[in-house]
Formats: sequence, C-alpha cells, structure tokens
Amino acid sequence: MFSTGDNPAARLRHELHTPLTSILAYTRLLRDDLAGAPAAEALSEGVACLDAIDRNAVRLQRYVDGVVLPLAATDPAGRPAAGAGDGPPRPGTTDLVAVLRDAVDLARRVAVAGAVSIHADAPATVLVAVDDLVCRHLVGQLVLWLATAAPSRAHIEIALRADPVPAIDAKIVAHGELTAPHPRPSDPQRPADLRVASAVANLCGGEVRLDETSFRLTLPASVLATASRLAP
Repeated sequence: MFSTGDNPAARLRHELHTPLTSILAYTRLLRDDLAGAPAAEALSEGVACLDAIDRNAVRLQRYVDGVVLPLAATDPAGRPAAGAGDGPPRPGTTDLVAVLRDAVDLARRVAVAGAVSIHADAPATVLVAVDDLVCRHLVGQLVLWLATAAPSRAHIEIALRADPVPAIDAKIVAHGELTAPHPRPSDPQRPADLRVASAVANLCGGEVRLDETSFRLTLPASVLATASRLAP
C-alpha cells in the first residue's frame, strides 16, 4: 500500500483503481487455470466470460483515467484545479455515427416497455476528436435518459449533423392526439441529474444543452474531418 497524503485526486485514483486491479489480477489467474485444463465446452465458455470481465475492467480503468480523474481535478468553473496534473486526456478520432447507432439500439430495447419509438437520421460518417470510450458513455447516457424520460407511446426524433460542427439534436414528440401522456412507470432522470454529462462534454471541447424533453450535444470535429471538408 502507499500513502495518498492530502491529495484528493490521488486518494480518488487509489480508491477506484485498487478494486479494478484486484479484479483484473484474479480474473487472469482464473483464466490461466482454465486455459491449462482439458478442453471442454463448459471450460471454453468460462474462459469467454473471464475475457469479457477482463475487457470491461480495462475499459473502466480507461474511463477512470480519461474522464473521472480529470473531472475531479477541475474546479466548478471547469478550470484545472491545483495539482491537476496533465489535465484532460489526449483525444482520439471516433465515428459519431457508429456511436449513435449503438446508443439508439440500446435505447430501443429499453423504450419498448413504454411503447416509445425512436428514429435517428445521420449521414454516413461524422468524425469527432473524442476518445471512443468517452464518446460512447456520453452519447449513451443522453440517449438513454431521453428514452426513459419519454411518456408512453411517445416518439423520439434524433438528428446527427456534421456541419457547421458535429451535433446531435434529439427531442420527444408525442404521438397523434396524445395531449396529457401518462408518466412512465419508472422515475426518469431529470436534466439536473445530467451534470456529469455536461462536464464530460465540456472536458472534450463540446457542449450539452437540454431541457425536459430534448437535448443538443455538440462535439469538436476531428482534424481528418476538417481536412476533408477543406480539400478541393
């Protein structure tokens, strides 16, 4: 063990990384034991499950380092706090269309309980300068929030555009003559509960605007996307 002293970021890193490190170490020990055992279908399924646990633990470590700790190292105004270290993670290049497609697929499985339909309109490709894992968490959280906030038998329209900046606009539209829709059985998140999503978007150089029935997410375009638009 090591001492984290009075540094809040170091304490947070220690608290979050310690269980993930233990999970990874124990998972890999179990996987090595199963890999050396006689071949059997049950054992191969066990190895596949352990591989999935390993992948998800690694993804959580990346998310802790790339999102949680940088957010913890900023003040309420979004400026780096004292001892913040290297600041936000270096952005990657992510296809926002693929991210939105996966988020909508998940939201549709959740929305079916309330007979909520979701339609998304997007171009072939929209590249953004945001890490893939961070982008998936951010877009997924917003789309899933809207799907759970929608009243029964409502419809959600989502539009993704590349110009002038990559942006996702989503809103709840009531079907037909539904003027006073009944609330969904679950208690959905309110926009005030999405402060983390707004903070993550700001950290990535984007912005989230939302109200009770809609959201707009803008993200910075990647250098590749900008160059392709400027090319003759």
